[in-house]
This record gives sequence, C-alpha cells and structure tokens, in this order.
Amino acid sequence: MGAAENEAVVRGIFEAFARNEGFALRGLFADDAVWKVPGRSVMAGVYHGREEIFRFLARLPKETDGTYTSELRDVLPSEDRAAALYRASGTRHGRRLELDQVLLFRIEDGLIREVLALPSDPEAFEAFWAESV
Repeated sequence: MGAAENEAVVRGIFEAFARNEGFALRGLFADDAVWKVPGRSVMAGVYHGREEIFRFLARLPKETDGTYTSELRDVLPSEDRAAALYRASGTRHGRRLELDQVLLFRIEDGLIREVLALPSDPEAFEAFWAESV
C-alpha cells in the first residue's frame, strides 16, 4: 500500500469515530494490532488485539459523558506509516481537555498494526485522565 492509501485508512478512522460508528473500524485493524498510550492515567496502557483496542476506544465517551471529540487536523502518510495530528477535547470530573495530539500508525497491507498516542502536553493529558478524587 502507498502513502495515499494509508492516509485514507487514517482519515476513515477519524470519520467513523466522529459518527460514533466504531464497529466500522473493525476491518481496519490487524487481529494482533497494538495501541499504546503512555502514562499512568486511567487510559494509559498497552492494548493488544482488536477486542482490547475497541474496549479502550469505547471508554473515551463513557469516561467523558459523551463529550470527548477528536478533530483531525492533518495526516502525514508514508509507505508503511502515518501520523495523525488532531485536537482532542472533552470534559471529565469538572476538568476540561483542549489538547493537540499525534497518533503514530504503523500500517501493513492496509491494516493497522500499531498505534502510539503522543499528547503535546503530557502533564495536561495525565491530569485530565487522572482517577477521580
């Protein structure tokens, strides 16, 4: 697959997420895909396989009472990777999130194999996703 196809895969993920159609993404992830979220918050971890990844993604609206959104700003694709730059926002336990983030994708044969989430402000990310007090 080329850069244009990888860009289409990433854009498709953000479009489906915006429409609350998470199940439309199932065919885009490899069975053994891995999604990594650094840190110590309730969302941090390494999620292995489609089922864990989709349980993780389903937690985003649940943890934020449906306020979490991700506005795609740009996709930077290559032959086997893509970077998605986006604006994450939402409210949770009286805290507000407005943060630019990057998702780094490794893509093989049209399937996402690995995702690494990188917030632009790790401290703000941790504070937002911290356990409720």
